[in-house]
Amino acid sequence: MNHRPTDIRIPELQLAPTKPAVVRKTSQTFHAFPRWLWVTTLVLVAWGATTSNPILTPVAVMVPIVCGILLWRPGEPPVLVFACAMQWLQAASVIFYTDLYGLSLDHAGGPEFQRATWLSLGAIVALAAGMRLALVRSGPSQYALLRNEALRTSLGAALAGYLSCFGIAVLAQRLAWDIPALTQVIYALITLKWCALFILAYCIIEQRKGYLFLGLIAVVEIAVGLLGFFAGFKSVFFVLFVVALTSPLALQGRRLALTLLLAAALFFLGTVWSAIKSDYREFLNQGTDQQVVTVSVNESAGKLGDLVSDLSWDNFLDGLDAMLLRVGYVRFFALTLINVPEAVPYENGALWAGAVKHVLTPRLFFPDKGTISDSERTTLYTGVLVAGEEQGTSIGIGYVAESYVDFGPTWMFAPIFLLGVFFGLIYRLFVIRARFKLIGTAIASAILIFGAYTIETSNIKLIGGNVTSLIVLGGLYLVFGRIVHGWLTSDAE
Repeated sequence: MNHRPTDIRIPELQLAPTKPAVVRKTSQTFHAFPRWLWVTTLVLVAWGATTSNPILTPVAVMVPIVCGILLWRPGEPPVLVFACAMQWLQAASVIFYTDLYGLSLDHAGGPEFQRATWLSLGAIVALAAGMRLALVRSGPSQYALLRNEALRTSLGAALAGYLSCFGIAVLAQRLAWDIPALTQVIYALITLKWCALFILAYCIIEQRKGYLFLGLIAVVEIAVGLLGFFAGFKSVFFVLFVVALTSPLALQGRRLALTLLLAAALFFLGTVWSAIKSDYREFLNQGTDQQVVTVSVNESAGKLGDLVSDLSWDNFLDGLDAMLLRVGYVRFFALTLINVPEAVPYENGALWAGAVKHVLTPRLFFPDKGTISDSERTTLYTGVLVAGEEQGTSIGIGYVAESYVDFGPTWMFAPIFLLGVFFGLIYRLFVIRARFKLIGTAIASAILIFGAYTIETSNIKLIGGNVTSLIVLGGLYLVFGRIVHGWLTSDAE
């Protein structure tokens, strides 16, 4: 089967608690990467210089290393690095995809495609630099305090907390759209489940017991995600990935093995999902072209099983191509570069100003506030008609392209840098400054894992979603933080 592309297209119990232990303090502020990582990076850089993109590929290889040097604090959750790395995958995957087939980006998609990739990589570095600024004088790693709380936490209480938050998340998903004025606030409550999972998973790994419960939870979360309309199964992997790396020994031994195992499992499931999702979604919505499930759970599970069992190796390879092209998200940016300012003038800050105004005028107090269609914005700035709400979907150009539309190819990095400062301040507030380290770290991780990892998100959703989560979870921390902390540790004291 020939997979050589001609152009780039986007497809559519209670457990016995552990007694407190003496914890070695970690005075180091930022991470020193192991020798094997530097050797691997140098090898990849040398290889990149021999590819069809001999300058772009080595630079792309170095970007996540630069982000890691700026942001990884030993023993703390590398959630800021994770956010940059996920955006890097969206910006850089097409580079490696074209390298695989011996094509340059110019040949695959034209000069604007290459320019969009360069600007996207620059945006990620600017985002990381903003995050780093927010961490200036943040002091040594909080690992000792965080791990000490984890060792004093009752796994039974943490498990009960997760189950309670799971129920809250299910209820929130059902009620969110029934109360339009409170939809964003209610959706923010879904994040509680990921906070609780972080706490439980981190305590299990640090106490080195209860792995069976963590495995069962992961299986349930994956199953629930696969049976839904979207690829919700990846969320549990993201949380566990960050938890596995929350250690001074993150890139060594068993922690590294766990991280690689999680990455391999996610890669496999993502490829299978990409191969079957079109047929599966068509079955779920029964041809309505809407992002809804109109069949029972048993019917969904049966159809999913049939599609997976009928999957051939060629289908799997097609799914791999589809996943790599879907992860890459610079095509719409490239189209925007062609159309702006040639046909549509720069907005001179109107898009980012609109995002801030959108946050300052919540629908609860401004019920007549209009809605912004991502697809309409994409059609306007790319000059290409894309599917919208009538087809049950929404396609955006992403906050990086919107920054370009606002300020052009030079000043576009200014709002992205400030966005990085905002993300860094969230991390600093909850991980470094919070009194109850385990709860605060879980909140910061949950907000940033799901609120900062996609380059395709519009600035309105990016700012609105994160501010809402910050207010809701921050308010809950202030009101209930001491109570929850006492409940988690009461059985261990």
